[in-house]
Amino acid sequence: MDDKSSGSIDIEFLHRLVRELDIGRFFHIAAEGLATRLSADGAALIVREEPGRLRYRFFHGLPARYQSLAAYAFDDRLGVAGAALHARQPILITDYAASPYALPEYVESGLTASLCSPVMADGRVLAILAISWFHVPRRLPDPDDMRMIALVTDFVGAALHRYHTEQRLRELAMHDPLTGAANRNLLYDRLNHAMTMAIRRERLMAVITFDIDNFKMINDKLGHTMGDALLVEVRQRVQDLIRVGDTLARLGGDEFALLLEDVSRYGEIEAVIERIRQALRIRWGTAALQIAVSISLGYTVYPVDAGADQALLHNADIAMYEAKRAGGHRGLLFTHAMALAAAHKGDLILEFGRALERGELVLYYQPIVEISTGEIVSAEGLLRWHHPVHGLLAPPQFMGAIEHTYNSLKLDAWVIAEALAVLARWQGQGIFKKLHINLSTSSIENHRFCETLRRTLAASSAAIDPRYLGVELVEWSTIQDIESARALIMDCRALGISVALDDFGTGYASLQHLRSLPIDSIKIDRSFVSELAREPADRILVQSMISAAQAFGIEAVAEGIETKEQNQLLIAMGCIYGQGYLFAPPLAEEALWVDAIP
Repeated sequence: MDDKSSGSIDIEFLHRLVRELDIGRFFHIAAEGLATRLSADGAALIVREEPGRLRYRFFHGLPARYQSLAAYAFDDRLGVAGAALHARQPILITDYAASPYALPEYVESGLTASLCSPVMADGRVLAILAISWFHVPRRLPDPDDMRMIALVTDFVGAALHRYHTEQRLRELAMHDPLTGAANRNLLYDRLNHAMTMAIRRERLMAVITFDIDNFKMINDKLGHTMGDALLVEVRQRVQDLIRVGDTLARLGGDEFALLLEDVSRYGEIEAVIERIRQALRIRWGTAALQIAVSISLGYTVYPVDAGADQALLHNADIAMYEAKRAGGHRGLLFTHAMALAAAHKGDLILEFGRALERGELVLYYQPIVEISTGEIVSAEGLLRWHHPVHGLLAPPQFMGAIEHTYNSLKLDAWVIAEALAVLARWQGQGIFKKLHINLSTSSIENHRFCETLRRTLAASSAAIDPRYLGVELVEWSTIQDIESARALIMDCRALGISVALDDFGTGYASLQHLRSLPIDSIKIDRSFVSELAREPADRILVQSMISAAQAFGIEAVAEGIETKEQNQLLIAMGCIYGQGYLFAPPLAEEALWVDAIP
């Protein structure tokens, strides 16, 4: 492009601009073209980097003493650039040193004249295009020059807007939009690099996964907006605890992963885990409702665990779920024994779905008796699985695998249908005894038990009195979501179904639940009953449970009675009902009433 002789717009110059996609090269083409046309020494692009601040980004054709100011950031109210930004129009200064906008560092650099034009997109000023002279200009820009400057500035604005958009898209592709943490894609990218560096440096690297215990309850009780806010809070608290080079990622839902690089010993990892665990032991909610928050963590260490990237995350996940199964609010290191157990659990989930279809499930019945006479007053239905390979399995051998899966809801429906069929047979034989069934944690969380029961009763051809059905809720699962448990108990009572709190005494603030939950009975956990004869402390605890139940008009049933000595102690304490091997083991239905038919 010639000096002034090309007063019209240079089409070839514009073609070069629109064909260039790299923002750096694009600016150099634009700066070179304008500087040549205006006989200037060069140009710079000054960007709005943060609110109230301007910073130089690109230079072309400027002397080294000027480019030394490359990292210089200044208040957006200063200089010719600041004046052009706020005026939102070009400003030309022909005697820079004498202008009111002169900045000392630029006067010292030899700047003699400056033309600053705001770069705009979407009605916002994104940057300032600054054309600079370090000699007295031979001529001033004329209207044709100003039109060219305006056109090129528009092109720069479009290119800068595209650049920002691409940056934002890259950011979204690599970061979680809610919390701003890295996402799975960025985590894998950094994990692969960290694995390479761990081998090269002969250092350890830890992969930690964690999630919020009972996050579903937090969402249900406080709403998803408060749940999302908690996820943001988790990210901020953890980010504050880790080093700049560590990576925190959100994997989805309430699950996060943390990559700790350049670690020398296990103690460093354990210290980070403990700091995170304590930092997230908070209460969350509103003034009206606060919920205790805790997390469960699992971790694995490379290259001790020599898995690939996804295998490391998977192994950390296995450890995390073991931590949750152990009660939550803890961190566990992955072991290969965990992997074997997880594989077995996966097999059980698949097999259990088939067991429901193949009729491999059955209820056994353990009598509940009046302990002073041995008379059967009711029975507890206990689930058993006739496994084709492993034989007769009790719930502790498989329930951990299916809890919180769709199979647990299908199991509840099966237990309800089976219990009602059994009651129909009993009542048809003139046996009007109550049958107690156990509910899973999923029944409390999903609020479907009474709905399923009503539907099953409606579909039954037999006239069944539901007052002879009782349900048992495990105390530990009940206190995890006390409000949902209360709603379920009220629904049951509306149907005439009694409710017992099972494993009583094992949960926090057990006696308080006698007052807060509208239950009909408690079942004193066998761990207290088994030591009655040897432990004075257990005798005091059991006596207090029985006395409290009586004070609230609630029946107390002692579980796990195995000796006559235990039975006599319970009778002396005022306990009326119990069950255990002293009276009868769990029996098949046909054996239960052999000696009990009135």
